[in-house]
Parts: sequence; structure tokens; C-alpha cells
Amino acid sequence: MPNFKMPTPRKRPTSDFYWIRKKVPEGLRALVGKTEIWASLGTKDERKALIKIGAVNAAIEADWDRLRKGCSPQREVVPDPFKLTHQDLHALRAAEHVEIRNAWIKDPPNGFRKLQMSLRDDETLRFDAQELLERGGYEVSVENIELLKPLLVRARNEATKDVERARSGDYALSADLRGVPQRTTPALDFVREFENYATKGGLKGGKFGPTAKRWRPKVKAFCDFIGHRDLKRMTTADGYKWIDHLVEQKFAVKSIRDVWIAALSATAGFMVERRKLDQNPFLRLKVREDKSEDDVGKTQQQEPPRKGFTLEEAKLVLTATLATPSDLISVEMRAARRWLAWLCAYSGARVNELTSLYPGDITRGPGRIWCMSIEPSLEKTAQWRVVPIHSHVIAQGFLDYVEERRKLNKPLFYDPDRSRGGKPGNPQFKKVAERVSEWLRGLQIMPSGLKPHHAWRHLFKSVARDVRMDREVEGFIIGHRPKNSNAGHDYGDRWIKTMAAEIEKYPRFRISALYLPAAPHKRRRPAEAKASAARVQKGSEAARTRHSPPSSA
Repeated sequence: MPNFKMPTPRKRPTSDFYWIRKKVPEGLRALVGKTEIWASLGTKDERKALIKIGAVNAAIEADWDRLRKGCSPQREVVPDPFKLTHQDLHALRAAEHVEIRNAWIKDPPNGFRKLQMSLRDDETLRFDAQELLERGGYEVSVENIELLKPLLVRARNEATKDVERARSGDYALSADLRGVPQRTTPALDFVREFENYATKGGLKGGKFGPTAKRWRPKVKAFCDFIGHRDLKRMTTADGYKWIDHLVEQKFAVKSIRDVWIAALSATAGFMVERRKLDQNPFLRLKVREDKSEDDVGKTQQQEPPRKGFTLEEAKLVLTATLATPSDLISVEMRAARRWLAWLCAYSGARVNELTSLYPGDITRGPGRIWCMSIEPSLEKTAQWRVVPIHSHVIAQGFLDYVEERRKLNKPLFYDPDRSRGGKPGNPQFKKVAERVSEWLRGLQIMPSGLKPHHAWRHLFKSVARDVRMDREVEGFIIGHRPKNSNAGHDYGDRWIKTMAAEIEKYPRFRISALYLPAAPHKRRRPAEAKASAARVQKGSEAARTRHSPPSSA
């Protein structure tokens, strides 16, 4: 049972409900994004509040415990704070006045509730100042809190006078707030609203997914370029200035259109949808290519880029997977090096669809055909699909390894117990794929320009055409939906035996190392080799110096 002190239910000047207040531990403040948190207990009854506060407190402590262990995926993204100006201080004072007045003026309080409305003790003022600063996006510093506290006292005094007048039927306001200036911060903060869009706008993977991770710095860079973050002040002309700047910086037209501008347009479109913005200034911005004569001539002379392995390159990579691994690497990494390339080759699956597999995802389908179930994830996987496993992979003993992991009740290619609590947008199974890519590149057998895992997906498509796989069934296998498909594409069930028959058309790779005994692992010592080469070079230079004739004076 965790050991923590039970807090006491508290009242706030702006609410009738009881609240829990907790100070965030020093080591977690960067993750939580606050120094104090308040949570409503949802009741005006003190006895009910005392009952509820235990469960709420335990839930908060459990969340903090998960953060300490690095297991929580809810790590908030906090934009840079705004500078607190003199004008902002008085705008916050007016906001506090209005909030207290509106909370009590409908039913002016008596007795203890009247005292609660006008609380002015130092602790309450400090916590309210902190909350106002956090809510407004300002830096929560001791200096800013001390600047705001006396203005909160003034706001409460004036709001209390308004409520007392209302008790006698006089609703004239004691303070005219019409002359108080607005905050200098954005009316619609683009950076903050992007986080809102990433959370609620249906962005693939949410605010911690790869799309949000890729788009977030683009929104920030655009705001830095035009010099402010107020979406309501941004214009279509700003968008075209940004496009011209990116073109001058030699960014690819496709990248500008599909990433840099897409991030802006999607966020602004969501704000229009939520009625926070009248129109989207980035809608239908055109990014045109430079079609000068010189560029046309160069384009015609360029050979189209190659995306997939050749069969010879594929055999080199598959041969490398059969080498005896070092005892220093984990069981899971050894398995990833051994099986990922073969599974990619015979299924065309995306590598992270495979690195995230559990033993329970490997099952026997109808006709006793072994299959792997691929679930939608943070990747491009749009829907659940079942893919038969090629007989050549089964013949090599892949299912024996699956059964070993099933007994351990652990994923196939990583161990959650060894997680270091990385960022949610870069989960453990993604890191496995990255490590295998680094290993393959280190072997110096990878052609330059090819992606070590995605090249298998392109090769699968090439072989599928060569062996005349049914195009529709091949799309079911790799998870592609033809762009010109209609509702008829989704009619009927995807039979496992039909997909298995098409997969078996893929010819087996003939790798001689499969039929040879495993060679012992040879540990490479690159540092020692470099030192030896340096010694040889130094010796040859010394010899040349000894035998060279002396220079004439």
C-alpha cells in the first residue's frame, strides 16, 4: 500500500464544490506540466467529499507512480510560456473579478459561504494566481505570482461589493471593467490549438502519434517565421510567403504540400469546424513546381529512384540473418535479426506491424493454415487484417520460437520488462526495428538510398506482379486499397485459403547457408583494427622519412 498523506477537502471562491489540492512532486513537474493540481470532488456535501477524496487521491498517486516508472503514455506536450506583461496582469485581474462575481451574484451567499467568497489568505491567493497563470499559458514563477497576488485581492474586493449590492437588488457594478485592456497573448493560439486538434481532431495516433510528432515542429516554425502565434491574424498571404521561403530553402514540393502546409490547413480547418475561426486561411494553397527548361532537361535525364531490393541484394540480407549472433545481445534482438527480414519478404508487411506482434497474434486459421493477425496501430495500418505465413518461414522453425515466447507470455521481438520508459510516440517495438536497421547498415551490404525494411515491401509488389498474383488478393495481404476501388472492393469475406494460395506463389529464396551448420560468432573489433591500421601507416611514414634525401638549404 503506497504511503501518502491524505489531503483535506477544500473550498474555492469560484465554486460551490469541494476540491482536492495536491503539490506535484519536484521530480515529476516537467512531465505533469504543473507544480500544483486541483481536482473537483463533484459534491457540495462535506461528508461526501471526505468519502470521495480518498479514491481521487489514490488515483492521482497511482498516475504519478506510473510516471515515475516511465509507464505512462500521457506525457503532456507543453508549448513555450508567454511573457507576462503589465497589461496581461490587469486583464487577469478583470477575468478573476468577472469569474467570482458571476459565480455568486445569482444567489448571494450568507454566513460561511459569504466568507468563502471573499477568502484572501496568502495560500489561497498563491494557488489561484498559479492557476490563472497556468490557464493563460504564462510562466508560473515566484516573481509572476507575487505580481499577480495584490491584483487578485483587488478583484475579490470589487467582486464582493458587486455581490453585496445584488443582495439588496442593486445590480449596478462597483467597478467598470470596460476600460481594462485585453491580454496581449493570442486570441487563438495556433501552437496550443494544434495540441487540441491532435487530441480531438481524429489525427492518426493522437497527440503522441507519428503524424503529430512530425507536424508539431512545422506549426511552431511557421509561427516563428511570421512572428506571432495568433491564428485569427494569419492570412492566405502569410501562407504563400511561407511556401516561397520553403522553396528557397530547397524543400521538396511534395514535402511542402503534404507536410508543411497540410499541418497548417488541417489545424485551421478543425478550428473552423469548432466555430473558433471564421475561415481557413490555408485552404487550397497551391505549391507549384519550377518547370524551367533546364530543370525539365535534367528531369528527363535522371533515372527513376529504386525503392526495392533486387533478388541478389535480398539474398545477401537473408544470408546475413542466418549468421550466429553474439551472446551479448538479448534473445529478442537475436530473434528480430533472424526473423524480421524473412517475415517482411514473404508478407510485404510494414516492419512495425511485425515488431509489435504477440504470440497470441500467431494462430491457426481455417484449414489449419498458420496466420498472423495485424492490428491497427500508430502506423499506416488502417484496419485489422489476417495474413497467412509462408511455408518457407514455417519450415525454418519460426513457430518453435513463437511457442517459446507464448510460454513466457511476452511479445515476440521485445521484452516490456526492459523498457526504459521512452516517449509514447516512439514505443519499444519501433526501437527494435531501428536497431535492426542499424545492424544491417553496419554490415555494409545495404545499397545506398534504400530503407532496410521498407525495401522488402516494394520487392514483394515486384515479385507479386512477376508471378501473376491476383491484384485484389495481393492488396488484402499487404494492406493496400486501390485508389480507384469502390464499395464493391469490400464485398465478400477475405478467405484465408485464397490468400495462402497467392502467398505460396511467391518463390522460395534459395539460401545456401540454410543447409550448412551454423558458424561460430566472430566478434568484430573495429577500434582495434583502426589502431592497427594507424600503426602501419605511421610506420610507413617513418620509413619514407628515413630514406628520403635531405632537403637543400
